[in-house]
Amino acid sequence: MNIQVNNLPAARIVMLRHTGSYDGIGDVFDKLWTWVSSHNVPVQRTIGIYWDNPDEVPTEKLRSAACVEIPDSYQITDSGGLSLILDQLAPGDYATTRYVGPYENLGPVWGELTSYVEQTLRRAISENPAFEVYVNDPSDTPPSQLITDLFMPLA
Repeated sequence: MNIQVNNLPAARIVMLRHTGSYDGIGDVFDKLWTWVSSHNVPVQRTIGIYWDNPDEVPTEKLRSAACVEIPDSYQITDSGGLSLILDQLAPGDYATTRYVGPYENLGPVWGELTSYVEQTLRRAISENPAFEVYVNDPSDTPPSQLITDLFMPLA
């Protein structure tokens, strides 16, 4: 696993929140992308935000959000009936790694990243949420070739 620490600037996002199993966020992304497509939103990146550690928080209380990064100048004029939230990813230091493979195998990768941050880097994890950037499109990419960049916020 190749892990780097990068200092990231803030990034402006549109998010659609989800509570429950992280496996259920796919439906939320479908709703968000339907809105994105129908409103010609200038998306820069597709991002999943994850606030809770599933080893510590009951499944029904896990908090996540399907997001798209947008230019600073973009304004939402029609939410399409969705509870969209304009927000930003916090700037700061993040431990990052790239994973290639199916989304359902990301759990152990997050575990390795967390262990590396705490045991090797000896850094605390920030209260800011961790997030994933989905580099390619799962609708036209075989699961074994999906690319996901993981970002763990550091205190």
